[in-house]
Amino acid sequence: MDRDDRYMYMGVNFETYFVLARWKLRTYLKFPWRPLISIDGSTVYELDNKLKIVRHAESWNVSALEAIGQIFTPSFDRPGE
Repeated sequence: MDRDDRYMYMGVNFETYFVLARWKLRTYLKFPWRPLISIDGSTVYELDNKLKIVRHAESWNVSALEAIGQIFTPSFDRPGE
């Protein structure tokens, strides 16, 4: 596996070409309680022999229910105030 940069990897695994991207989502939503959405994740793009994406698989460090729960959790650090 060749390291492309800090968050992106490219490689071949059993004749399957793929790109692995690791990412972080951090944002405050524009609701009155300014919830912080904070999710780390990764995305695997499987490529065919013409290097076109044939599959996209994403994983998060929180469950979908936890991610939705973040929307309803007030932030104590309100940006812009």
